[in-house]
Amino acid sequence: MFPTGAAGVALILLRISVAATLLLIILPQGGPAVPMWESAGLGLLGIAICLGLFTPVSSIACCLIETAMMLDAKDLDLIPVISSILVAASLGLLGPGAYSLDARMFGRRLVVSSSDKTMSGN
Repeated sequence: MFPTGAAGVALILLRISVAATLLLIILPQGGPAVPMWESAGLGLLGIAICLGLFTPVSSIACCLIETAMMLDAKDLDLIPVISSILVAASLGLLGPGAYSLDARMFGRRLVVSSSDKTMSGN
């Protein structure tokens, strides 16, 4: 779940790509103003994805937001949005990688049971 090396760097690039695509697709270019709370929420979600914070949950949220946007919008080019949804779903399934906050918080740990301690002492 937390690959290092080239795979870990690839997951960083994938996280950045998902966050950038989310913000570019959702935030209108020269259209009506997006409410402040919506912009703040999308910004926080983008930062969470970039940093690899709760990556599976953040990716699911990204997929749901983009799906809702796709179903709501009338003059939207569907191919980039569907592609973005698939990439976000892939990120959620692959995980955050070793270079993420998730890896720092939930990374590999050595669990030593009390029975292991008593056996090594004999």
